[in-house]
Amino acid sequence: MHIQRFIATKIALVILFFLLLLLNNKISAQECKAKVEIISNKDNAMIYIDSVYVGKGNVKVELTKGNHILRMSESSLKWGQPEIRDTLKIVDCSKRYLFNYELKPENVSSISQINFELGSLKKNESFFSSITFKILIGSAVVLGGVAAYYKIQADKKYDDYLQSKNQSTLDEVNRLDLYSGISFGLLQINFGYLIYKFLTE
Repeated sequence: MHIQRFIATKIALVILFFLLLLLNNKISAQECKAKVEIISNKDNAMIYIDSVYVGKGNVKVELTKGNHILRMSESSLKWGQPEIRDTLKIVDCSKRYLFNYELKPENVSSISQINFELGSLKKNESFFSSITFKILIGSAVVLGGVAAYYKIQADKKYDDYLQSKNQSTLDEVNRLDLYSGISFGLLQINFGYLIYKFLTE
């Protein structure tokens, strides 16, 4: 009975793990990044993307697919300084984008947007392709095997105890159950950390 419950739990965890991997592959594909260069005619132009300061004058950044809000101004301290607001549309991660802007006292507008075709770009390494992920997967397999081994041994010893009623055999059962429980607890922590990284990547 204990073995069946343990095996059912293990199968459920393995299915959950593969579902998480499948979802991660889809999310990673959606979160690819394109190389973007923003050029201004003013060296002191302050450039913000999605309200985050990225640099002055000319900057190179990587942006995920979708729309991003650009704001550019000569200085954040001047009142009424020339300012540009624009939407950067990133539709293809395999392209390189160049946005060229000219800050003028009046009629501020973006000048041009040029797309340069590149080969497919290498995405930033995610947690799921890191050494840590591989170590966690390996340790999960080892911990699962250790927990199953000790549980099977404990069940065998318990069968012996039912026949012999020997206290030392029962102590051995408790010791093996403890080892199995510790291994299974570590396995749960391992899976918990993997799920946490999956949700926060």
